[in-house]
Amino acid sequence: MPKLLLKLCALLTITLSSMTIAGCWDYKNIDRMNYLTSLSIDYENEQFVVYLQSAQFSEIARREGAPVGAKQNDVVGIGKGKSIADAMFKVYKSEQFPIYWGHIKTVIFTKRALRNVGIIDLTDLINRYREIRYNLWLFGTDEPIERLLNAFPFYNRSLYDSLMMKPDESYRQFSYIKPVYLYRFLSDTYERGKTAMIPRLTIDSSSWLEGGKPISLLIMDGAFFFKGTDFLGTLTTEQLIGKRYLDEKMFRVPLTIENEENPVITFVVRMKKFKVRYAVRDGRLNFNLDIKVKAFIDEMQQNLDEAKMRQLLEQEVEKTVRSTYDAGKNIGADILNLGYPIFKYHHSDWKSYLRGEGFASAALGSVRVRAMIIHSGKYKGRIAESPKS
Repeated sequence: MPKLLLKLCALLTITLSSMTIAGCWDYKNIDRMNYLTSLSIDYENEQFVVYLQSAQFSEIARREGAPVGAKQNDVVGIGKGKSIADAMFKVYKSEQFPIYWGHIKTVIFTKRALRNVGIIDLTDLINRYREIRYNLWLFGTDEPIERLLNAFPFYNRSLYDSLMMKPDESYRQFSYIKPVYLYRFLSDTYERGKTAMIPRLTIDSSSWLEGGKPISLLIMDGAFFFKGTDFLGTLTTEQLIGKRYLDEKMFRVPLTIENEENPVITFVVRMKKFKVRYAVRDGRLNFNLDIKVKAFIDEMQQNLDEAKMRQLLEQEVEKTVRSTYDAGKNIGADILNLGYPIFKYHHSDWKSYLRGEGFASAALGSVRVRAMIIHSGKYKGRIAESPKS
């Protein structure tokens, strides 16, 4: 009995003592962590060059209300190595705080890395490491990485307010190039019958002034295209205009009709539906497109009746779609992904006419566009008349 009582007293003592001990054994001060926000990879002189951009979250919160001219405190770590992991560990050697990878939102690959290394080798470590999330925005570039990582948004806003971190917000206002998640790109890469796209990130210094001086801002300008893991080439924003009308998540795009290089009317296209059909003639597959668009009038320079406006809108959409198809074919890319529905629903025809190099012999047949003008803004569908004297 005394032994049992002694054991109970010892157990009670240990239990009461443990209640005074803090439970957060692995607690770390958040200001003693280095939070990465973007990861960029270049390939130069047979070496990988890794750029790790980070920001203190206390500085981000402070910058939300910071005055113009407040000093930026984002830092970039640079490492070189024979492999991506080797380059990253070179950065570890000089770290002052432990690096945390869980807040990375964007991955950037240079064009020479995409061409010389390949997308599978570039993403192997990213997809293996447990701290890095899958929903990362993906960009390619042929700009020097250092320039991109120092192109901060105006008003000295935080890095989290830049196009690099939130391209979807800009896309909702002007859907000119669709931003792409890394996981979605890899899915398209492994999906036979699809052409995968990486938006091209570059710098524009001609559109905005701050304090009367030009400022450098990030823009998406064109894209890189892949068939499987093969790099096909690059197209400009102008060459990709027709792709907007076949992007399922397009929000709104402007479309200006010109007559002899003079603007006639500007629409904003808000909604669209499309259907891909095909026919085989003389041993060659022909794509046929049906496109429906809804638009409203944004600006008028000439008075036109509604039938004429619809006709001009339909002709312009058809012209840009054909132009984009031809630009893609010049680099061997089905950038409109017209062959994918055939791959999914008519696989035997896809194998017969599109597999391998079959797309080179395919052609774009009819493009039927039907437009609906849903409203003309606060004005009626004509130019406002000048007041009579």
